[in-house]
Amino acid sequence: MSDTAGVEWEGTPASVRAAVDRALNRHQRDALVEVEQILDAALRVSVRVAPADPKVADIVAEAGTSNQTFYRYFAGKNELMHAVMERGIVILRSYLRHQMSKKSDPAGQMTAWVSGMLAQITRPVVAQQGATVNRLLARASDSIPGRATLDQQLGQLLVPPLTAAGRPRPDLDAQLIQDAVLAALQRHVEPRTVPSEDEQRHLIDFCVSILQARPASAD
Repeated sequence: MSDTAGVEWEGTPASVRAAVDRALNRHQRDALVEVEQILDAALRVSVRVAPADPKVADIVAEAGTSNQTFYRYFAGKNELMHAVMERGIVILRSYLRHQMSKKSDPAGQMTAWVSGMLAQITRPVVAQQGATVNRLLARASDSIPGRATLDQQLGQLLVPPLTAAGRPRPDLDAQLIQDAVLAALQRHVEPRTVPSEDEQRHLIDFCVSILQARPASAD
């Protein structure tokens, strides 16, 4: 039997590389399934025991996995909740993009974005999940890594409709609209209240009005 310990990856036969790639891809898919199961379990347990902190043992049991598997992917509960938060924002961004794609005009796209953001607080199940995760992250002693960047990805979806409307600084407009809407939502998170229909309509109209606003001319 030949010794292959020193063989470089580039020098291996294509059939061998294909076999290794298949094994790695299969392992990656299996790992992704395990992680998704843990994330789903963490969200369910966190909502069920709120306002108490969820226990890793309960999350592991809910996921039908083991401590060894849990700690293979996460250093601890705080890191897990960060992952839950990050996945939630990625899913929200995909949802917003889909809703906006149904509209062909800037005003319709802006309305779809704001309405989609409002749905995170007006839909009871989604609002409860978001409030629970935010509360757990606020209790963590460390900061929330990447949260600002993830939030900014939501606002960046507004750059195309703002550009199409002729706004001279669509990037800054998008940032301000994002900050205003997130602040409006945050005001209702902790007390678990829902914005009135009048408040929701006013917020949508305010954001849409920016599309028609004429920028101030420099003197």
